[in-house]
Amino acid sequence: MKKLFYQWSIVLSALLLSAFICEYFGDKQEEKVRSAFYFLTNDSIPNYNKVVIDPTGVPYVIYSKQNGIAPGKQYNPTLVANQAIDLYHAIQSADDTLRTKQFRNCINWLAGHMTVINGYYLYQFNWQQPWYLSVKMPFTSALSSGRAIEAFTDAQKIFSSEDHLQYAQKLLRGFYLPIENGGFTYKEKDGWWFEEFADTNRKTPRILDGHIYCITGIREYFLLTKDDSAAYLIDQGLAALKQHLPDYDLGNEKVGYDIEHNMADKKYHMILAGQMKQVWEITKDTSFYRYYTKWNTPLQQPYVYRIFKEKNRSGILLYFLISFLLIIILFTARKLLIKNFKNKDRTAK
Repeated sequence: MKKLFYQWSIVLSALLLSAFICEYFGDKQEEKVRSAFYFLTNDSIPNYNKVVIDPTGVPYVIYSKQNGIAPGKQYNPTLVANQAIDLYHAIQSADDTLRTKQFRNCINWLAGHMTVINGYYLYQFNWQQPWYLSVKMPFTSALSSGRAIEAFTDAQKIFSSEDHLQYAQKLLRGFYLPIENGGFTYKEKDGWWFEEFADTNRKTPRILDGHIYCITGIREYFLLTKDDSAAYLIDQGLAALKQHLPDYDLGNEKVGYDIEHNMADKKYHMILAGQMKQVWEITKDTSFYRYYTKWNTPLQQPYVYRIFKEKNRSGILLYFLISFLLIIILFTARKLLIKNFKNKDRTAK
């Protein structure tokens, strides 16, 4: 009976300790478990496109077949800009010659792959994306331009070259080109919406986080230059965001990823809640704060409670994997302690 009590005490302790560990590391480590889980079960995964860093440090993607479309190997300016921004922050924390070189290569790639449409600079994709079939090729992306503007602004801070600000300014002008004329901006009376996947037929998904990333990217440029044109675009983008936010609040603690009411997965739910906080801190507008608190509240629930509530297979698997390892460790430690105690007892006799 006593032995059984100790066994159950160890199991319970492992479960509680696992819950404590997952509370701090679960959301991050869960992605690794999810990838392994989908790989082992040969199941589909929300994002199973392989990102590869080429020898110069510039990323490209090998897109898998989806909806009958296989784009294959493509350099995506959004991902190149994201890589540049990540490298910039890495360089700030530690001086790194290799990363600085890779950062410069990403910036040079972005500078050399702009497209000019009717005198406006932006990035044009000459391949069919498989996620929104209503958007045909070639398509443009406000997200690409917004992230690239932020990357060029970062480059100016490091290299102090006016060329980088000129590139950013060229892309900034691209936000004034209406979507019907080959751009990506919906110029509406209640504000301007910056579309992540845009073509002239205007049957676009209006992806929420893409629009917000444009606003925050342009703001980085504005903070450095105080450009009135950038300030105007920020104001127009915020007005459109405020007008359309109710369309993305799906209720029941759910957030819309796009205007088609595709629900944001856990990753994007966290991104959108964080963006709402960022926009509120920028504007001090309480309407943005309300959406932040509403969308962030479910994310503050205890991790173990959330994964069982959401029926999150990857999270549940992670929790029990950690629990199992802790049970083995605790049982082994107990066994060694008992053995050590007995050895000392014999020595004492």
